[in-house]
Amino acid sequence: MLPRLRILQIGDIHFPSSTEVKGILDDKDPAFPSGLKNILTSSPLKNVFKRIYQILASEPVDAVLFMGDFTDYGKLPGFEACCKYISSALQLGKSKAFETMPTGIVPGNHDIDRSLAGNASTAKFMTLSKALAAHGLPNIPVNSPTQIDLQQAGLGSSVYLLNSCWGCGEKLYIPTEFGDAINAAIDAVIGGPGGERALSAYYNRQLDTPAFSDNTIASVVEAVSKCPADDMPIIVAHHNLLPQRLPRLAPYTELVNSGALRSSLMELDRPVLYLHGHIHEEPVETLHAPGNAPLVIVSAPLITKGFNVIEIVFAPGSVPIVCNVLPYRFDGSGILRKFAQMKVPLTGKRRRGTFPIKNALYSKLIEKRTSYWSEISAFFPDTLQRPSDDELVQLLELLLAEGLVEIDNYELPYRAWIARAEV
Repeated sequence: MLPRLRILQIGDIHFPSSTEVKGILDDKDPAFPSGLKNILTSSPLKNVFKRIYQILASEPVDAVLFMGDFTDYGKLPGFEACCKYISSALQLGKSKAFETMPTGIVPGNHDIDRSLAGNASTAKFMTLSKALAAHGLPNIPVNSPTQIDLQQAGLGSSVYLLNSCWGCGEKLYIPTEFGDAINAAIDAVIGGPGGERALSAYYNRQLDTPAFSDNTIASVVEAVSKCPADDMPIIVAHHNLLPQRLPRLAPYTELVNSGALRSSLMELDRPVLYLHGHIHEEPVETLHAPGNAPLVIVSAPLITKGFNVIEIVFAPGSVPIVCNVLPYRFDGSGILRKFAQMKVPLTGKRRRGTFPIKNALYSKLIEKRTSYWSEISAFFPDTLQRPSDDELVQLLELLLAEGLVEIDNYELPYRAWIARAEV
């Protein structure tokens, strides 16, 4: 098969409320034995982390990327519990089984310690940083992007971790005409009779405006523009570059300058992958100017709903040609399984060159319309011209990436493939 990089995209964890989410069970009898209930259903959080660990232990993985919102609200006990759980359950971090696994973490709006937030303050990010360091996990980006370089058998990808949470918890970002009064009222309720319930309500309905810093946008656009042509830039931030499709009545919680980064990336005319959390409608969206290379945006689900495996497939010569999104989700019976993959071409106007053997294969596929592997391998009876199985697989994947064919059973070994082609 064509070479590929594989990345685990892990969405909002929201510790500790995620530990209280129950599996699918129509529980009408409060007197039913709790032990038997636990046998009938189990914790979605535990099931998701168990499956992620299994993939880390048994499948090729080139990076693990967390989309932020480790906690429900930015307090050290929640961060400590979440980081300890990640480190132990997934064996990530110093002195763990996957210590060398490239791991990226970005902050979410729920990861802000509001008690430490001041005008243009970085202190609000330090509570999460402290917990990450205590459990041997890498730090979050704060003032500028953090870059992770992935290299595997000649393939290249640069991951840029961005802080989209400037403005979260900042008094500066509430209009000055009434900002002081609003903030004083918030502080009085959170520090008084409202307590933890009020704090939770604040984080769910924040009166702030998340944003990238100008330095972040300028730095990442410059870095991506200088990437080699065969490199696949991957940008990670908590917030989406687009508003969600479902009307969202939370006007103060969306990224105020997402359009600035979005436009700049599209003008670079090279494929870019943008991964995020925060909004969980699970779209895979592609943006591009006519004929230009795409900006592919992929949302991660809440951790209690599942996670994504992202595959970047490279053509011979190490040029990225397709992004496969493999969603792991719970089905209607509460079983976590891999759903049908989504395929997004990355070529844009950068078409792969044509060559006789690929043209001949495509012509045969068009003629047959539906071809099993045994038929495909017999397309070239001349042993001098016949490509090897590996070469046939690569040719089929190139045609698949260019949208010229569809392959049934693509997730199975190639001998089970069925290629379909129509004019």
